Amino acid sequence: MMDEQSKNSDGFLNHLMHKQMRIYAFILSMVRNYQDADDILQDTVNTMWQKYAESQPIHDFVAWGIQIAYYKIMDFRKKQKGNIHIQYTDQLFEKMLPVTRETDRYSDKRLDKLKKCLKKLGPRQSKFVELRYYQDLKPRQIASLLGLSILNVYKIMSRIHSQLLDCVKST
Repeated sequence: MMDEQSKNSDGFLNHLMHKQMRIYAFILSMVRNYQDADDILQDTVNTMWQKYAESQPIHDFVAWGIQIAYYKIMDFRKKQKGNIHIQYTDQLFEKMLPVTRETDRYSDKRLDKLKKCLKKLGPRQSKFVELRYYQDLKPRQIASLLGLSILNVYKIMSRIHSQLLDCVKST
């Protein structure tokens, strides 16, 4: 039987694996330097881990992580005053935060729509999406695998992209 700490560890790691890139994207959008962003992410994840058990239930893991990252970024900015890595004034930084959060929420909605639209694709179209985006094959590899010309693969992928875009816009 799993003890409470193991459940917390598994829950935290599961959330983190699926959501870490969005938290990192937020940090990077505010810091702009990869090394600094990596350090802030590490500090953010460490704090999230320490506070995870006492913060239950967490309704929005990304929002919670971004809130912690925000304070880590503010600490970083205080320590780095005058450093060339700081691109924004404090006033601009404060104005950017709500826009960044709203963009993140909007991205969630669009991603949900895209997932629904992907389910509407036919078997052949789904196969192309699978090969290109899930197996990360290049168009030349897909053409070779399916016995098609590379031009034909590009045309098919273009039609799939258009269909998905129309679907996302209409839902």
